[in-house]
Amino acid sequence: MIRLLFLVGVGWSVALLASPTWEIVRVGRVDYVSLKSFAKFYGFTIPNEIEPNRPFVMSSAQGNLRMTLESREMRWKGVRYWLSHSLRRVDGKVLVPRVDLVKTFDPLLRPNAEIAKRPLQGVVIDPGHGGGDQGTRAARGLSEKTANLDVGKRLAKLLDGAGIPWVLTRNKDRYLDHADRSKLADDRPGFIFVSIHFNEDSSRSTDGWETYSLSPQYAPSTSSGGTLVGDEDEIWAGNSYDHHNFLLTQAIHRAAVTAKTNAPNDRGVKRARFKVLRLANSPSVLVEGGFMSNPREASLMRTEAYRQQVAEWIFQGIVAYRKSQETLPSGTRLSVAKTNKVSSSTPELRPVMNLDSVPPYRPKAASTNPSVATNQSSGTNPAATAQSIDGEVRRAVPVIPGKKAN
Repeated sequence: MIRLLFLVGVGWSVALLASPTWEIVRVGRVDYVSLKSFAKFYGFTIPNEIEPNRPFVMSSAQGNLRMTLESREMRWKGVRYWLSHSLRRVDGKVLVPRVDLVKTFDPLLRPNAEIAKRPLQGVVIDPGHGGGDQGTRAARGLSEKTANLDVGKRLAKLLDGAGIPWVLTRNKDRYLDHADRSKLADDRPGFIFVSIHFNEDSSRSTDGWETYSLSPQYAPSTSSGGTLVGDEDEIWAGNSYDHHNFLLTQAIHRAAVTAKTNAPNDRGVKRARFKVLRLANSPSVLVEGGFMSNPREASLMRTEAYRQQVAEWIFQGIVAYRKSQETLPSGTRLSVAKTNKVSSSTPELRPVMNLDSVPPYRPKAASTNPSVATNQSSGTNPAATAQSIDGEVRRAVPVIPGKKAN
């Protein structure tokens, strides 16, 4: 039995009064649950006809969920998301990937479920690339490393205005190893890690915004097309925060693609095992804020106004994430019990992997030797706070409106 609770000022959640019966079906190497049990748990109405490769909409009191049989793409409240595997139909039943049930749908549909909250203590801002690593390059000379740094400094100024502590992994044209970037969040309990990038593609027509969180254990990355490539069994430090990773990623993505001005093409919330995401022992996200290979977007990126917009979208997402971590948990945490229903196309049931547990947050002691530009020192101007790293002196350089950040 499931009851919907509507909480004023908190949002909605599903209070589980008795454990639901989930039909878990193994197809090849992938576990699925039936769409019927999924819809019952979350309060959706299933349409009468579901045809392959044609979108269908399931409605609920909270919004419409649009999915497509034999596709990994889905939309919730107008925003695009990519599942780990496609929806399938086996023995007449439509199936939803179990890893997406736990790692995508549940945090999306029940963000206030019983998951340990991590009140936001600060942000590690990571302008990607730097030094000899140019990243991609737009026409007429703007390099990705320069755009990343400019947006990062603008984001730092916005965080300052909101009283949110921040750390820049670099504040000038210098390369920093991925592990060193990620470690800055490890050394600061309660911080999140935000890596800023711009994209490129062989086709000049490709455009839009992508936002990445770390692929959960046992789930393929979005770029694999839903195919298991062999690295999914590994678990990384960042997987301890799968729930928070997803909440942070989708909050930033939604802020960008639903913007009233210059909203980019929505390429979706995606998953990847980028090194900075794998190694970050904190909630983390990697933003791809448009394609430098696209003439229209490259032209926008060369303007200070658009780079300011990108910083503001990231900032708005961070603020939304912070709010989610200040909301009291409600509802029972989802746990999918193992059953032994096997698809007729699969002769044996392999052990079902445990996808339900997220290790509790255990803050580390803060480093006594801060390594980058920061505004954490109380009562000091961040632009005047010098920190030592590898024998160099670094300063946070807030962006002055109307001036280009160098």
